[in-house]
Amino acid sequence: MVSLAPLVAEVRPGSSVAFSASVTGTSNAGVAWSIEEGSAGGSVTPSGLYTAPAAAGTYHVTAASQADPVKFEGATVRVVVQPEAKPQPEAQPAALPVAVSLDPSWSTLNACDSVTFRASVTGSSNPAVLWSVREGQAGGTVSQAGVYTAPSTAGTFHVVAASVADPARSAEATVAVGPEKVLAVAVTPGSTSASPTGALAFSAIVTTTCGTFTAQ
Repeated sequence: MVSLAPLVAEVRPGSSVAFSASVTGTSNAGVAWSIEEGSAGGSVTPSGLYTAPAAAGTYHVTAASQADPVKFEGATVRVVVQPEAKPQPEAQPAALPVAVSLDPSWSTLNACDSVTFRASVTGSSNPAVLWSVREGQAGGTVSQAGVYTAPSTAGTFHVVAASVADPARSAEATVAVGPEKVLAVAVTPGSTSASPTGALAFSAIVTTTCGTFTAQ
């Protein structure tokens, strides 16, 4: 009995592969090597070193027992041409993620005062943002031009700018709103005269950051 290894091999044209054969059932361990396709299928040495031909194809190496030539085993050799390496496309720089920043990132206002925020978007050719106030109307209002107007009540609120290109990307600015500020007080009449027992009526007009009203 003849055993051959490897039973399947794959090589390039002109390359070599070593086969080994073992014989059992006889004291004569010698084998005779041959190629089924003849010289067109390559060559093989008495030690089992196979050299592939220049032409690609499938060939067969045989090892037959010298003691009993009807006992043999064959191996299949696939000769393949190495494909040409294709040029790799030039690597493109990885796209930067969309990011949003706000200026200023912090602001302090009196109640009803306004401040203008500026949003910058990177990582996208679309610079547009959607403005909002995290606390809703209770936190004031913001126009789509970034003009924030504080509410009439004091508190800490947050202005948000979200990228139109990627709404998951946003930036947030904090606004600390204090009480409304008195801007002016006008008393009428500005001057008058009265008798010692007479009574006079005065009124005061107060102007604050939230508007003008008559003092009670």
